[in-house]
Formats: sequence, C-alpha cells, structure tokens
Amino acid sequence: QNLVLRSSMEATSMEATHVFTTVVNEGKLEEYRRYHDNIWPEVTKGLVKAGVKRLSIFLVPETSRLIMTITTASNIDLATALGPGSEYRQDPRCKEWEELMDGDFHGGWVEASNIHSSDVHWNMASGIT
Repeated sequence: QNLVLRSSMEATSMEATHVFTTVVNEGKLEEYRRYHDNIWPEVTKGLVKAGVKRLSIFLVPETSRLIMTITTASNIDLATALGPGSEYRQDPRCKEWEELMDGDFHGGWVEASNIHSSDVHWNMASGIT
C-alpha cells in the first residue's frame, strides 16, 4: 500500500498541513526510529525539492501507532509531488526508501480527516466568518 497523499488538510493562505497515520509492524519500532534518525540525504533533498517544508512523525504513547504531519505550500498536491510516478519517486534512493518503509515497517500511511480546526470552527463560533 502506498502513501495516501490527498487534500484532506488544514490550510492557511500560505501553507497546508497534511496528517497521516500508520501502525509500525510488531518488533520493528526501534529499527524504524534508527532509519529515521539517519535518513538518507537523497530522501531529504527529494522531499524538499517536492515542496515539503516540514515533516514530523509522532508516536502515540504505549502503542506502535504513528502520526505524520507534512507541511507544504498550500498549492502543493502531495499525490502529484510524492506519490507513485512522481519526480520524487523517480530518484532510485527515494523509491527504495519508500518501498523499504512501506514493505518492512508498515503497510503505508492512511490520510486522517480534519474534524476540527480552530481557524474555521472558533471563528464560526465567534461570528467571525
């Protein structure tokens, strides 16, 4: 399963934050962390070139569930920028990295749906729309 990269995001006029979740395969979390502590330079360069401004991965305590946030310019379509067939995945090392992560550590990332955003809901509650 490939990284699901679509437009369920929280966006401002300048940036968009995309949120994904996955579960690391049993017994693989420490190795996964080691890989990410030593991420391949081609991957970081490829992500930046594709328009990723920030990428963070969080571990939910006492689980093997990960939450990933990716911040991009608001006009970036992540499926086009990072998904299968993208320029990012044309780099052999980036393709190898993504296949390694999906194949050895988890089954791919699933997009999370935004159900609440202070930018929208608080303004609506305050009558500022």
